[in-house]
Amino acid sequence: MSFRVNFNKLLLASIGTLFPCRRHPFGKLGNALRVHFARQICAKVGKGCLIEKGASFNEGAILDDYSAVGVNCFIDSSVHIKGHNMMGPDVKIFTRNHFYDDVKHCFDGNTAQKKVVVGEYTWIGTRVLVMPGASIGEHSIIGAGAVVSKSIPSGVLAAGNPCVVKKIIDKEFYKG
Repeated sequence: MSFRVNFNKLLLASIGTLFPCRRHPFGKLGNALRVHFARQICAKVGKGCLIEKGASFNEGAILDDYSAVGVNCFIDSSVHIKGHNMMGPDVKIFTRNHFYDDVKHCFDGNTAQKKVVVGEYTWIGTRVLVMPGASIGEHSIIGAGAVVSKSIPSGVLAAGNPCVVKKIIDKEFYKG
């Protein structure tokens, strides 16, 4: 990771949290600064993106147009968030896990990165965890507190730990 990326992560974590959320009179200025810092970190940050206070990114994340990242969210590298979505507070999207060594009986390093894709027009609830390799289909809703450990199809409401489909909400997009 380069000095420039680390410096912008520091600015996003410090200055980015000083400015208010979008509903405040100075919220547009705060969002503009957070988007600027995110563009220095991420591979792409599209137009009209909303990045709330406390959001953090790893180098290589992609946010398409009109992506909304909630308060205190974490987006790992190799994550592609397609546009026109909403994300609640404290959402964590990971692309790596810890490697467990059976011989030593301890955690030893990280596993290989597994890409995560979040489809267009999705709504991800508060405190959702998206694990490495899982994807969320377009036009889907993920309920608060869910742990997404496998891919979720398009056009569904899914929730729980582990996250499972609870209801088909859009038959036009559902591919199950």
